[in-house]
Amino acid sequence: MGVEVRNITKSFGDFKALDDVSLRVEAGELVALLGPSGSGKTTLLRIIAGLETPDAGSGPVFFRGVRVDKQKVNERGVGFVFQHYALFRHMTVFDNIAFGMTVKPRKERLSKIEIREKVRALLHMIQLDNYAERYPSQLSGGQRQRVALARALAVEPHALLLDEPFGALDAKVRVELRTWLRRLHDEIHLTSVFVTHDQDEALELADRVAVMNSGKIEQVGTPDEVFHHPKTPFVMKFLGQVNQFRGRLESGRVWVGAHSGLASQCETGDKESITSINAGSVMVFVRPHDFDIAIQPRQERCSIPATVVRVRSAGNVVHVEMVTDTGDPLNVETSHQERDELKIEPGSHYFMIPRNLRIFPADTAGDYSNQVAGL
Repeated sequence: MGVEVRNITKSFGDFKALDDVSLRVEAGELVALLGPSGSGKTTLLRIIAGLETPDAGSGPVFFRGVRVDKQKVNERGVGFVFQHYALFRHMTVFDNIAFGMTVKPRKERLSKIEIREKVRALLHMIQLDNYAERYPSQLSGGQRQRVALARALAVEPHALLLDEPFGALDAKVRVELRTWLRRLHDEIHLTSVFVTHDQDEALELADRVAVMNSGKIEQVGTPDEVFHHPKTPFVMKFLGQVNQFRGRLESGRVWVGAHSGLASQCETGDKESITSINAGSVMVFVRPHDFDIAIQPRQERCSIPATVVRVRSAGNVVHVEMVTDTGDPLNVETSHQERDELKIEPGSHYFMIPRNLRIFPADTAGDYSNQVAGL
C-alpha cells in the first residue's frame, strides 16, 4: 500500500469540503484527483500532506501501512509540488533543489559532496543540466515547474503530491510537461497523487482517476473505466462533451423522443444498468463520436432526425453542430472522409443513429438541457 485515507470529513464553517471520503493509492501508482472547483480535491491532497487537519472523528491517513495523521508535515516524508512553483527567488536552481537536503537534521543530512552529486543527477533527470547557476526569474514556466519537481524528489519522499502542477502554464507547455512527467513516473514509480480539473490531463497521465464532486468521490477507476463506463451522470457529463436526451425505459426498450429502438440493437454499452433501472423516465447520454450518420432512418434502430447548422473541420476530426427536428442542439464528431462522402454541410438533413447509449434514472441526471422532446 502507498497512501490510504479512510472516512475523511472536513468542514470550513458551514461548508463541508469533504464528506466521508475514502481512497487507497497503491505503491508506485499515479492517481489523479479530478473534479470542478469546490469539489474537495485540493483539500483532500492537503490532508494527505498534513497541511490541513480533518474534522474530529474522521478516519486515519496511512503511508505504506503506517498511520501518519498525527504526524507533522515534515515527519510524513512527502514531496509537495505547488501550482505556482513556490521556488525561492533569491536562490539559484542548484540551491533550490538542494534546500530540502540541507535543512535535514544533522544525523540524516548528506555531506556537501553527496548533496552536490545528487543535485547534479536531478538536474540531468529534469533535463536542465546547464541551469544550475540560474535564478527562477531566468527560467520559463515549464522549467520552473521541473525545478520544483526536482526539489520535491530530492528528499526521497514516500509520496509525491502535486496540486494543479501545470495550471499556471500555457496549453502547449502543459501538454509537453505532462508527457515528460508520465515518462518520469514510469522510470521512478514513486507513489503519486495529483490534483487537476483538466480531464485530458487526468486521462492521459494517471493510472487511475478519482472523480470528485461536492466533497465526495463519485467514481474511482482507470481512465478507460471512468470515461467509457461512468457510474453516475456527473461522471458522464464531466468527462468530455456529451449529448443528453430525455427518454423512457419500457420492457427493455429505450424510447428517445418520438423515436424508439431495442436497447440491444442500439448497442447501448449499458446493458447491466438497463436491468437495474426501473421502467419509466430516464436520461440518455451519447458522446459526439458515438453516432452513425445516415441519409435514411434505419429499421429497428434509434434514428434522430437533425439538420446541420455548422461544420468545423480544422483538426483530426470534423465537429458537426446540428439541431434536431424538435429544435434541440446536437453535437457530432465524424471523420474527414465521411464528411466528404456524405457531403455534410450546413443545411443538410440526416438521421443520427447512436451506437453507444448510457442510461441513468431521470431523477439522478440533473437538468434536462440538450434534450429531445416528444415524450
